[in-house]
Amino acid sequence: MRQAEYFQNEGDVSVCSLCPNRCRIREGKRGRCLGRGRENGTMHLFNYAVVASAHHDPIEKKPLYHFYPGRTILSVGTYGCNLSCRFCQNCDLSQNISPGEVIPPEELVQTAIASSTNIGVAFTYNEPGIWFEYIRDSAPLLRDRHQKVVLVTNGYLEPEPWKQLCQVSDAMNIDLKAFGEDFYRDVCGGKLQPVLENIKTAVAMGVHVELTHLVVPGRNDRPEEFEKLVRWVSELDDSLPFHLSRYFPRFHETAPPTEPKLLEDFRRRAARQLRFVYLGNILSSEGSDTRCPNCGKTWVVRQSYLVKVRHPGPVCSCGGQKRIPGLEEAA
Repeated sequence: MRQAEYFQNEGDVSVCSLCPNRCRIREGKRGRCLGRGRENGTMHLFNYAVVASAHHDPIEKKPLYHFYPGRTILSVGTYGCNLSCRFCQNCDLSQNISPGEVIPPEELVQTAIASSTNIGVAFTYNEPGIWFEYIRDSAPLLRDRHQKVVLVTNGYLEPEPWKQLCQVSDAMNIDLKAFGEDFYRDVCGGKLQPVLENIKTAVAMGVHVELTHLVVPGRNDRPEEFEKLVRWVSELDDSLPFHLSRYFPRFHETAPPTEPKLLEDFRRRAARQLRFVYLGNILSSEGSDTRCPNCGKTWVVRQSYLVKVRHPGPVCSCGGQKRIPGLEEAA
């Protein structure tokens, strides 16, 4: 096992400083994320290079709609998470210690480049932030081979390690689960403010950022709170792609699935302030395609994960809107 970074020993306790949980871990125990624990008087990584799930996925599945549309990406994840969302859609991995295959960074790179249609590696399925050391070691090797580095993340890290991940990431999809501290505390076991600050940091550092908001009935579906969330995003950058996702019962949450009409209503509300709003986990003719916000011309047509790129070029034919990264290569 490799020694962890971002911790301090205080007598017989190791204090983790990777994320805002600041776990205090005694000998032989693991932190809340399950991947980091104290052994022989120091903090070790139990899941370093342990890949519990790996697939070649459409980039749209992350979801990333404005980053090399129609391409595939090697998606890998380990186990554990630093949040405990009642509705977690990947709870089998995020809330349990799972077996996996040890894939060192050099081997991960070779797997990624073996496919000619693959654009890189997405660290996903569980929370990649707790895989900090593995990503930080793998990312430069991937970039040296012209592979993209993508994170699908809850954005719940302390500022310094988060900045390090931003430095080695090309794109992120960040969950913005709600716009209330009570939701993050009571439903996810975390805090909202660190996530908001980390989203701002990623945008400021030039990472391609898209946001996902899972709408859970009775939890975060109050229109007034949603309007505040959308306003915050629009003030940050109204061109950030914003994905509204349909919830289905999972883990500890038993509320019924999100009504499609609610998602459609939220999409219309968000579209008043944001240029690109999409719907996920639902078939929708209005919430899948990418259109020029200036003239309305369709750039990308999506039917599930079938993608067709139209009108390639750096600027829309109307001349008023730049296109999205990778559009020309995808055409």
